[in-house]
Amino acid sequence: MLGIDIGCGDRKRPGFIGVDVRKTKAVDVIADARKLPFRDSCFDYVYSSHLIEHFSHREVKNVLIELVRVLRKGGTIEIRCPDLRARCLLFFLNPTWQNVINIYGAQDYPENTHKCGFSFGLLKSLLKSVGITDVQRVIKVKGYKNLPFLPEDLHVKGIKL
Repeated sequence: MLGIDIGCGDRKRPGFIGVDVRKTKAVDVIADARKLPFRDSCFDYVYSSHLIEHFSHREVKNVLIELVRVLRKGGTIEIRCPDLRARCLLFFLNPTWQNVINIYGAQDYPENTHKCGFSFGLLKSLLKSVGITDVQRVIKVKGYKNLPFLPEDLHVKGIKL
């Protein structure tokens, strides 16, 4: 199985090709997710953790189109990103600077700013619109900030038609 971890940052999935806009020890290919330097349908598995929120709501569909472009038919796409509803609820209950950072990103380098947010319904709809089917939410028991009623993050998997 040939897999790619797009937006891997400092950690990439074992056995996958690591792609990011900046060079880190985990990165194999420096590239922007909006224009990946790979041919169509060349990967069996596309993984992206905490990447799509770094693009504006105007860009995110095109980024997903690009991620799906490099995925073979019948391949799996797995995406993790902040669950905006959970993060906003925490801010509502406890308006701290840390909870602001949890919504908008650490902003410690230019690309580390959150520009868009998602709920399961919004992300599922976007994925379906770019050719992904059987979109399922992956639920972790631990919960965000160890609160079992809040999802750790928005974690979905789907299959390319």
